Amino acid sequence: MKLIKAVRGTKDIFGEEAVKYNYISRVAQDTFESYGYSYIKTPIFEETDLFKRGIGEGTDVVEKEMYTFKDRGDRSLTLRPENTASVVRSYLENGIYGKEDVTRYYYNGSMFRYERPQAGRQREFNQIGVEVLGESSPILDAEVIAMSYTLLEKLGISDLEVHINSVGTNASRTQYREKLLSFLEPLKEELCEDCRMRMEKNPLRVLDCKVDKCKELTKNAPSIIDSLSAEEREHYENVKKYLDIFGIKYVEDPKLVRGLDYYSSTVYEIVTNKLGAQGTVLGGGRYDNLLKQLGDKDIPAVGFAAGVERMMMLLDKYPSNSPDVYVAWLGDNAKDYSLKITKDLRDEGIKSYIDFNSKGMKSHMKKADKLGVKYCIITGEDEINKGVVLLKDFINRTQEEMPFEQAMEIIKKSK
Repeated sequence: MKLIKAVRGTKDIFGEEAVKYNYISRVAQDTFESYGYSYIKTPIFEETDLFKRGIGEGTDVVEKEMYTFKDRGDRSLTLRPENTASVVRSYLENGIYGKEDVTRYYYNGSMFRYERPQAGRQREFNQIGVEVLGESSPILDAEVIAMSYTLLEKLGISDLEVHINSVGTNASRTQYREKLLSFLEPLKEELCEDCRMRMEKNPLRVLDCKVDKCKELTKNAPSIIDSLSAEEREHYENVKKYLDIFGIKYVEDPKLVRGLDYYSSTVYEIVTNKLGAQGTVLGGGRYDNLLKQLGDKDIPAVGFAAGVERMMMLLDKYPSNSPDVYVAWLGDNAKDYSLKITKDLRDEGIKSYIDFNSKGMKSHMKKADKLGVKYCIITGEDEINKGVVLLKDFINRTQEEMPFEQAMEIIKKSK
């Protein structure tokens, strides 16, 4: 019988990879909640029109990468390729804007895009992100950027560079679009096929092309900053001012536009040179137009998303998931007692492992060593008769007989 394998572009997360995943999730949750964010979980699929209207029909995501299907009711549904549109849909549908002035959400979950699988990029991938709705202050833009950088610092991820830009409002982008088209027109035949199509639908997407030749051809393209209104430029300058106050170093990147149409004003990415061509660890920005597009509400918003798999690739140090103590029992008379003390250890929050099968001392020690425990509690006929256990310290290479309660206190103090 042929073994059924995971679908191309998907992967199982287990073992050390699962330890990394859970560690990143915990650090992200602690970081976001310390800034006053609350968790939101949205459905894994939505009506297709949500993403067409939200992300933009001229984007690569909508045109090439979405997993779209018809259900039994002949409705067009799509596995979410990103989560911002879903969070905005939930915010509007549930009338959250009428219940609180500013809403701060964070999320963690699977997204789906049909693209070529490669290191750090799968067809089912996981994102951690935040969305803030109801606040237009440039201080918030800077705080979100600073918070995302702080998250990566807490994870021990280094060699990072923050890239920022402003893509303005629809009005300034319309003005810039004409300047950019004038620049691109003489180069049209040299650009890749995708970029020639982007010129027709959304010329700014040309600046986001990853093809080396296109990047070289557009290196002298006009800067969108020159097309910003006085108010938009002031917002951008204030974002930079508060980034300086928050101690975040940044690089201004006039070609940074991000790949989704809903962005406006501030956009940013945090990149590293440790991932080769796929150097972006996380990215985001302001999307003040999206709520108007999806629900006819003039509500400002800003957020970011980070690929968990990419962060896992950059993670060097993380806490072990090893048990704190291994309980070894010798002889059938010690088995039930050892099960009881294992329960007592777990009730005190001590991660404990016990093997249900009879083993010799050598086998117990080999298993305890493989698990990477700090301590081993050994019980046998002699220890039970004396009312003690044997506590073996794997760090200091010592062992001592003592009452179980004393052993438990030593283990608790070492945590």
